[in-house]
Formats: sequence, structure tokens, C-alpha cells
Amino acid sequence: MNILIVGGNGFIGSHLIDELMNRGHQIRVFDMSYERFRQPFPNVDYRITSLDNTSELYEALLGIDIIFYLASASVPSSSNIDTVTDVNKNLIPLLNLLNLSIKLNIRRIVYFSSGGAVYGNPHIIPIPEEHATNPVSSYGILKLTIEKYLMLYQRIYGLNPLIIRPSNPFGPRQGHYNAQGVISTFLVKIKNNEPITIFGDGNSPKDYIYITDFIHDCVDLAVKNETGIFNIGNGNGTTVNEIVSMIKTITQKDPEIIKTEKQKYDVEQFILDNTKQQSILGEKKRMSIYDGIKETWHWINNYYNN
Repeated sequence: MNILIVGGNGFIGSHLIDELMNRGHQIRVFDMSYERFRQPFPNVDYRITSLDNTSELYEALLGIDIIFYLASASVPSSSNIDTVTDVNKNLIPLLNLLNLSIKLNIRRIVYFSSGGAVYGNPHIIPIPEEHATNPVSSYGILKLTIEKYLMLYQRIYGLNPLIIRPSNPFGPRQGHYNAQGVISTFLVKIKNNEPITIFGDGNSPKDYIYITDFIHDCVDLAVKNETGIFNIGNGNGTTVNEIVSMIKTITQKDPEIIKTEKQKYDVEQFILDNTKQQSILGEKKRMSIYDGIKETWHWINNYYNN
């Protein structure tokens, strides 16, 4: 298939490229910049520009069978600062892409939403897809709004959307230093002999999944032509304090820890219910959090020592 990955040069997108290339698909990437940690692949068609460049976006959509949409101009920590800009940079470009896609008769899109940010603070653990959605950040509100538009376009235009609600993917090439990705952020700080910051008491369990496990599930659901909303997570909770303990063992370092108050945009806890995804793909063996941290630490050491 001819596949367009919007936002394909980020952390998740880079691993999605690997998996789709391994499966023999033709890949086009639309992003504002190249990958941070790797050189461009000669057999990938890169379109480096912004999403508000309508003519370039139209050209990038020509001949495409399926769109994977990963682009996001904000994270939960920054989205509440300027909500108008958050809407303009996240919602408007997605609607523009959908309208162009309909004109070009592209009906298949895989949208990467959010697990924790969309549900907000849950009243059921693990969280099923049918759980109430009460976002506590502009980031979560916009992710949910985009989901609703995808369903609207499904009813009106016959769009064929697969909506992924991920937990916390982590692993090599996660470069959101201080912004998103607690495991990678901690490991890079420890590599640089810097203190690590824990917001709150560090005892709230959250769902973390190793990046390759996450990507395999996303692509498997996509090629099976599934539609609707699917949680994809590990199905278990791990606290920040437990992560720090594992990191100390793996790195053989004892970093300075700074504790500060919990952030208002952060959900209390979340563990995703994988029952729906497992009913389609079967129960899969996941990499443990400990082994995933080991793999990530190994990559960080190799990358920053070269």
C-alpha cells in the first residue's frame, strides 16, 4: 500500500516507518523537519513543510491509500497556556487534511489520539473505551474533538477511521526532553548527571508500553481494516517511584530527586483496558517495563557516546 505518515519524523512515527518498511509498504512522510536521531531513508518520500501549506499537503496526498496521522503541535503541559493557538495549530490542519482526503477519495485514516488525556481522571480501572471522557487539558479536549470529527466524517462521507488511544509508549528515539516521556526524560537526565523531578508523590500508577509492542498492535489493527476506537497499552500500572527504582538498578546510579507539586494538567492515574484490542489480535506477550527501560538505556548510551 501507499502510506502517508503525517508527523512521521517524531518518536512514534520513526518506529512506524520501521514497521511499515519491514512489511513492504511504500511510505511518504509529511513533517516540518527530518528525524532527530537518524538520517533520512533513501526509499522514503519525505515532504518537509508545515501542515498549513495546503498545496504541498494536496500533492502529498496524491496516490495515497491510507493516512497515519501523528501530528501534534502541543503536549498536555503546554496546551492550556494558549488555547486559541492550540485549536489553530491542531484542529484546523486536521480538518483541512480531511477535506482534501475526501476530495481525493481517500477514506482510510489511522488517528493517534490519547489514552490518559482523553479520559481524564477515571472512575473505573482499567479504563474501557466506553468510559466517560472528561479531559483535564486543552490537549485532551482537542484530541477528543478530533475523534468526534472523524466519526462525523464517517457518517457523512464514508470515512474509514481507526482511532488509537495509546497509554504511554516509550523506548529508543524518544526525544521529548522534559516535555513528554517520563522514562526517557529521566534516563537522559541521569546520563547527563542532572537531578530528576517527580511531580506529586510518585505513587499514582500509569500505563506504559514499549514502543515496538505498541507499533505492532497499531499496524495489525490498521491492516485488518478495523474501525472505531481502540485502547493500546500494557494493561498494567507502574508508578513513577517504581520506575525510578528500576532505573537506579539498571543504570547503577543514584540521581538527586526533586519532588514538587502535581501538575493540574496531569491525570491522577490511568491503566487501559485492552480487552477490545485483544479480541481482534489475541493476547500478545509484551516486553516488561524493566526490560524496556534496559533497552532504552542501552540506546541512550550508544547514541550520546557516539
